[in-house]
Amino acid sequence: MDKNVDKPKKGLSVFALVMITTGIITSIHGAPSMAEYGYSLISIYVLVALVFLLPSALISAELATGWPEDGGVYVWVKKAYDERMAFVAVWLQWIENVIWFPSILTVAVVASVYGFYPSLKDERLFIFISINSLFWLLTLTNLFGARAGSWVASIGTVFGRILPILFIFGLALVYLGQGETPAITFAWNDLIPDLGDTQKLSFVVGAFLTFAGIEASASNAAAARNPHRDYPIAIITSAGIALVLVTLIALSIAIVVPSAEIDLAAGIMQAIEILLQKTDFGWLLAVAGILIALGMVGEVNNWIPAPTRGLLIAGKDGALPRYWQGENRYSAHQPILISQAFVFSAMSSIYLFFDVQVAFWLMNIVPTMLYILMYILMFSAAVRLRHRHPDVPRRYRVPFGNWGITALAVLGSSAGLIAIAFAFMPPSLVPPDQRTGYVTVIAIGFVTFSVLPFGLYALRSPSWRPDEPENHSSSEN
Repeated sequence: MDKNVDKPKKGLSVFALVMITTGIITSIHGAPSMAEYGYSLISIYVLVALVFLLPSALISAELATGWPEDGGVYVWVKKAYDERMAFVAVWLQWIENVIWFPSILTVAVVASVYGFYPSLKDERLFIFISINSLFWLLTLTNLFGARAGSWVASIGTVFGRILPILFIFGLALVYLGQGETPAITFAWNDLIPDLGDTQKLSFVVGAFLTFAGIEASASNAAAARNPHRDYPIAIITSAGIALVLVTLIALSIAIVVPSAEIDLAAGIMQAIEILLQKTDFGWLLAVAGILIALGMVGEVNNWIPAPTRGLLIAGKDGALPRYWQGENRYSAHQPILISQAFVFSAMSSIYLFFDVQVAFWLMNIVPTMLYILMYILMFSAAVRLRHRHPDVPRRYRVPFGNWGITALAVLGSSAGLIAIAFAFMPPSLVPPDQRTGYVTVIAIGFVTFSVLPFGLYALRSPSWRPDEPENHSSSEN
């Protein structure tokens, strides 16, 4: 082991890691759907945090400190299994993001204009043009490297996420203190969620997406001043912050907006509008919307390079043609980032053909299912690596030996499989005559994007490996 591994060096601080990781995993755009559960959303968030976020955080901490090199989940699965399964894992991590990006940027766009022209939230062409403009701008920013984007992440997390959420929850407390009637009740029995209502079960899946992504910050582990020490501290701290923040924002929405009136894309702004009007701060609506949008944009900025970095590492192992393996002078993987933006534009075109609410939810459900498959691979890899490479130094290890990490892996995987089953249950926002089509779209999307990486990997050529001549014939494989 390198004697200098713990020596402080120039790089990302613990604070920067916490801000980046918190920005990645604190996804509040799904809060309106969770607000449908009222007071019981607290129990659901805590439960999902225990059965999914906790295993994800602890297991990824062990993996990232044992194998802190660039690549994250791709490296971990490759060490445990082989290059093919590693490519499948990083593909799932990447494609779910591309499908999900339009939905979160939709919330950002709606928030930014809500205080000026709230009717624009239902204008499909406006949303399509706006989210594409934003995504391309963020892509160009990330072409200047990770350091250029880290300050955007910190500012976006603090001023666009933490402070606005605390402010909104504070207004909700003032709202209740003024004697206003809340849209929910606060009896102890109300903490127990009604899981018998199948039209809400898919919203529980949204809670998994809310907490997903903690492993993606592993792409920043190698850039930390001390990866083995700082990264575990950062992700465990971030996990706690994320649980508190998403609970507060969802509860604030549930308190002031009746469940039947909640708009999935504009729910956060609906709550802010009511709270500001009731507390004589209505003039702050536009400012609040811009700050919320800033937080969303910061979150997307964090996610744009994270999974594509793993895809680049896979490409350099021969899974992608040499063109896609290129990096610019800022060490940014330019061909992949630009291609990702084109794929984003294609995916976001769904807004040109479907109702905003239904399209928005589809772009949350399908990526969540794909992401869960990636997590199951990651959990399995962690257990396998503990048995196959027990002597690899890890600054952090999941407690209670092999039994402990196996139990966490089984817990996280089982919870994920249940969530996938819930995803096939149409929510109430889908009209009865469209529910069969809704389930069909989910099934086709889930199967297609899950099988596609196996086919793509089978098409690889030996000439794609950097150590092979470019004119090397694929028939020599």
